[in-house]
Amino acid sequence: MIEREDYEEPRCLLAMDDGKHPAPETPHETIPLADVIAECDRLFGAEDMASLGDHLRFWRKKAHACGDRKSELSLLSEMMGYYRMTDDPERGIPVVRDGLTLLAELHLGNTVSSGTILLNAATALKAFGKTQEALTYYAAAFRCYGQSLDPADWRFAGLFNNMAAAYLDNGEVRHAEVYYEKALEILKLCNNFTDRAVTYVNLAQLYHRCDPEDPRIEQNLVSAMACFDDPAVVRDSYYAHSCRKVASAFGYLGFFMDEAELNRRADAIYARN
Repeated sequence: MIEREDYEEPRCLLAMDDGKHPAPETPHETIPLADVIAECDRLFGAEDMASLGDHLRFWRKKAHACGDRKSELSLLSEMMGYYRMTDDPERGIPVVRDGLTLLAELHLGNTVSSGTILLNAATALKAFGKTQEALTYYAAAFRCYGQSLDPADWRFAGLFNNMAAAYLDNGEVRHAEVYYEKALEILKLCNNFTDRAVTYVNLAQLYHRCDPEDPRIEQNLVSAMACFDDPAVVRDSYYAHSCRKVASAFGYLGFFMDEAELNRRADAIYARN
């Protein structure tokens, strides 16, 4: 079971008002954030990561120049994920720092939006090798979500999956297993087949780390492919991204035909985009 002390702090770490930051001013101009994010989605769906990076940097600079701080924060959150996916800590860590600073300055409190930004920051920090710091921000994200969301909300599944990976990096295998299982419970309730597949792969990797002969490795990989194959699954760009993300894990664990098939599916979807 997840214990309260696993996540609770006296206050959300970035919701503290230390009196040093004035209330945010009304921007003299705003950027078309919805259109900017839509273009991010299009570029991501086409797997055009170089153009996506240029797009994010341009609009973050534009938002900053016109004082549109909330839009800038949204873009910084997107950039955290982008630099994590492109494995660029040199640019990514400063973006995380800028995002966390701006989040504190905007006084958003323990909101869902704050929780999502904290989650993105923590996941980037974990990817860049800062696991202990990441766990602190995961705890803060957990607190934000806990004040606003139903315990079965799909967003908790993403949080639990990422927390599990951080605990595994920290050598806390049983803690990681519990969080992956909690994520699966929620994803089953939500009929989210793509993220369920990824979570099964995560569990397979966890069991392989402990014992390469553990029969649960194959069981979880078979369950993952069943989710990817389910007729109800939506085969969109996120599906393609997920196939690509876990394909190498299938290969590493000896399931080479599944690895090839997942890459083929990703290639076909990206080619359409």
